Amino acid sequence: MCARRIETMTTFHAMPIAVCIVIGVFFMTGAAIAGPAVMQPQAGCSKEGDPGFYVDFGDELQDVTAGNTFCWTVSPCNFGFVSGTCQGTDTLCVHMISTTGWIITGDPPLGACTEVDPGYFWWQDVCVTVPCDAEPGERDTLIVQMTYCDETLACRDDCTDCEDPNWYDGNPYYSIDTVIVQVVPAPPALYILQDTLFIVEGGQSAAYVPFTVCNGDPCADPVVYEYEVCSTGHVGSGFPQSGATDSIPGGECEDVYAIVNASMAPVCAFDTLTIIAWDQASGTVYDTCVQIIHAVENCCIPFLTPQVITIMAVLMVIAAAVMIRRRFARGE
Repeated sequence: MCARRIETMTTFHAMPIAVCIVIGVFFMTGAAIAGPAVMQPQAGCSKEGDPGFYVDFGDELQDVTAGNTFCWTVSPCNFGFVSGTCQGTDTLCVHMISTTGWIITGDPPLGACTEVDPGYFWWQDVCVTVPCDAEPGERDTLIVQMTYCDETLACRDDCTDCEDPNWYDGNPYYSIDTVIVQVVPAPPALYILQDTLFIVEGGQSAAYVPFTVCNGDPCADPVVYEYEVCSTGHVGSGFPQSGATDSIPGGECEDVYAIVNASMAPVCAFDTLTIIAWDQASGTVYDTCVQIIHAVENCCIPFLTPQVITIMAVLMVIAAAVMIRRRFARGE
């Protein structure tokens, strides 16, 4: 995997780097520490570089819903260019733990070893999947940490930082960060999304107006929804219209469309389309919303009309005649 150099974003000693600074309690090898510290070497650890997060979790608290996977993008870096002890190229890795045992993943995979020169970094996605049995109000603490790889390219979680924090441009950068994730109630079992205002060009015989039907609960079974769309009739005819979605998995959405015949729509006319959707199986779960549509004058002016083509042909003939005359005048 390729690492990126910090200089591709900013010069080391010229411009401040905008990052979130972790302040407070940091967990190292199971014990809480605060403030700068120089770690003692562990047996079998080779420390040439100095790991630290150029970009960390950011916020200290993150809301999540049961069944969802939430990801952060952090930026592991070799801060050897500002380290007082470990200033060389090194092979580093990232690992993460969930204190409640929720599923955690990474891209690149957590524990993968990456060789990084001083002043270079890479982008790392770290994700947690919240189980469906998690209750609102339940919390988990995620701890992400950079450590060293040994000569066999094994990620050693016991080979912790050389210096922590590393100071760059007046800001501290740590090799460990934490975030608390808190479970909040899932979205409704069914909800519909629509634009605030949808523009329809007059003259269209089939203007497609979208509605987005969502199975809001990520832990729900796939559901088929039926729907009906009604209109006040100010823009077009052909209502009511009805249909059904495909089987929508939990946490996903599908677009459905109302088809408006605006061929005779007055310019600047407004209309409202009202959609109601319900679950096909029981009909007890439903939602409704109103979409405002506005008919406007057709703004598209044809370009390649017969008149335009004729004019272009005449101009090309004139241009060719001028060029031929100039060549004869020069004796070519």
